[in-house]
Amino acid sequence: MKAALTPLSTSDGRGLDYLLFPPAGGTVRTFGPLAGAVRANVWGAEYPGHGDRLAETPAASVEDLAAPLAEELTRDWFSRAVVIGFGMGAFVALETAQRLGVAPASLIVVDACAPQRRSPDKNAKTAASAMGRVFGRTGLTPVAGYRDAPESWEYALDLLLGDLQLLNAYRGPARTRLSCPIAAIRGADDLAFASGDDATGGWRVWTSGPFVGRVVPGGHLGVLEAGREAEFWARIHRLEAAFLDVEPEVA
Repeated sequence: MKAALTPLSTSDGRGLDYLLFPPAGGTVRTFGPLAGAVRANVWGAEYPGHGDRLAETPAASVEDLAAPLAEELTRDWFSRAVVIGFGMGAFVALETAQRLGVAPASLIVVDACAPQRRSPDKNAKTAASAMGRVFGRTGLTPVAGYRDAPESWEYALDLLLGDLQLLNAYRGPARTRLSCPIAAIRGADDLAFASGDDATGGWRVWTSGPFVGRVVPGGHLGVLEAGREAEFWARIHRLEAAFLDVEPEVA
């Protein structure tokens, strides 16, 4: 079995460590451009049956995606890392933290409805409707030029559909709040939130610490589009600064 964590970039400095969780259909290759655009230690979580772990049996649930990650991570390292979950990765990150029994330095969720606001059937349909746009992004498919390679297309399609099935069956994590800051980011044009769902504010109840919600330009996972890497990290650093100015919730 290959390691669940993949180092994507390293820094000689003493800055923060970042742990990135891919969206449905994603692999750690999703984050190649992002990792190359920041001077920090960046790690990616590879799910079984995805990417370099293709030979492994895919997980049967979102909870099963988190279990091997929790086994590989140490509580000390995780507590010092900034964890960023994209789409489905937000739920995997939260499940991982609950299994470890420790909060990360901060949790940033991108284009993911708060667990208690989810409508699994609707979310799955929205994600499926965006399939073409998702497949158009480097890293969400295993081989460049996949449009000319039917086997690569089938691989990418199987990954996405399999993950959407996990999302559709997922009923949410245990209602245990974290103590770390949480930031929730969503695209202004993300169809999952077109009905006015307060998906960003809904994450507030999952922490006793500071909370920040942000709406950014673009659609679902638009922050992963090529050329937006510097913009992404600038936003992350602003959020980190904002956490210092937000008072934690009083229990």
